[in-house]
This record gives sequence, structure tokens and C-alpha cells, in this order.
Amino acid sequence: MRFIVALLVSLVLVVACAKPLKKHPVPFYVGAVVLVGVYLWGMQAGVRGEVWSYFQPLMQRCALAFLLFTIVMFVGVLNDKSPLRSRLMPIRRQLSILACIFAVGHIVFYGASYLSRLASGFTGNLAFALGLAAIITALMVVLGITSFQVVRHGMTGAAWKRIQRFAYPFYLLTYVHLALLLMPSALAGNQVAVVSIAVYSIVVGAYVVLRLRKAFADRAASTLESPAADLELESAAA
Repeated sequence: MRFIVALLVSLVLVVACAKPLKKHPVPFYVGAVVLVGVYLWGMQAGVRGEVWSYFQPLMQRCALAFLLFTIVMFVGVLNDKSPLRSRLMPIRRQLSILACIFAVGHIVFYGASYLSRLASGFTGNLAFALGLAAIITALMVVLGITSFQVVRHGMTGAAWKRIQRFAYPFYLLTYVHLALLLMPSALAGNQVAVVSIAVYSIVVGAYVVLRLRKAFADRAASTLESPAADLELESAAA
């Protein structure tokens, strides 16, 4: 259910709010910060209720952030002439920043939850998952900061592209992290955890297939263009 709610929210952002998000992203960023603040306050205050039961998992389980990151990643594997790519590419940066903001709620909540247990140490699956979380958080901070126009304009194009390549390990490691945290519950028979892992696996698997397909297609296109370019150079020299 939380995946469906996250999907609906994401569709609103990319369909109904695409133009205002592109022209005036700051109010959306502020709204995201407010929602994260409401979530953290609600968890501290022990808020309950039907509305909260839908809102809380979006933040705590990082469902909304992960889905927005997924949209951002899938835009990159769409065909260059795809109408969907043309629609989403102008707001890709804004969606990435929103995803980073929404992920903060998840990071702060679980970071505070496990901070008190540092003295006793972590072992096994939990230790690996939390170590992975630290790497993912560092990657997210770098990618999030460089997504802001003011930072991007202060960098060379080559440097910015090199940093943006970290999006690939970030996305895949995020999936591994979520799977590790959900796996114990899934193995215990928790239906929500089983469905969540299945959905995440299908989405990430589809992305990997499309990413590889696009990489092979781009390489083939580059190979075909090279002889043509050589012929043009030879003709010019003659």
C-alpha cells in the first residue's frame, strides 16, 4: 500500500506539478522539509490515526524517496527521442533534490534509534546494513549538493559528470540496504516485507536491464558513427 501511495504522490509531482516544479522549485523544497519535520515531530509525539498510517511509512521506510530516485534513474535509460524523457528531463534535478530531502527523515529516525546502541556494537547483518547506510548517506549528500544549480555552475562539466556517475552505485546500494533490512521480516513470513522486497527487486532489475541495453545501444551507435567520421576527415584532407 505504501508503494501505491508513494507512486500516486510521485505521479502528481511529475504530471500535475511538472511546470511549477521546474519554474519555482524552492516552495516544493520547503514543503518537503516541512513534511519531514512533521514526520519527525509525529514520531516523537507518538501520533496515531488513519492518515498517519499512510503518511508515516512514506518517510520512515523511505518509500517516497526511493520512488523519486527511481524516476530520476529511469529517465537516464529512456530513449533520447522518448516523449516521457522529454517531459521528465527538465525536472530530473528537482526530483533528485526532493528525494534527498525526503530521505533525511529516514536517516534521522534510524540514525537516532541506533545511536544509543553504538557502545554495545553491531554484528552480522545489522552491522553490514548500517555500514552500507553510512556509505549511501555520504553518496547522497554529494549527489544532492551537486544537484543545486549554484553548485553545478561552479564546477567544470567534466567534474560534474564524474560525480554524477556515483548515482549508479548509490541507487544499487540503496536497494541492497533496503533488502537487507527487510529480509529478516520477509523470512519470518511478514507479508508486507515480502511484497516490498519483490517490488523493489522488480523495479531495480528492470532498471539494470534497461541501463545495460542503453549502454550497448550507445556503444553500437558510436561504432557506426566512427567510420563515417573517418571518411569525412579523409574527404576533407583530399
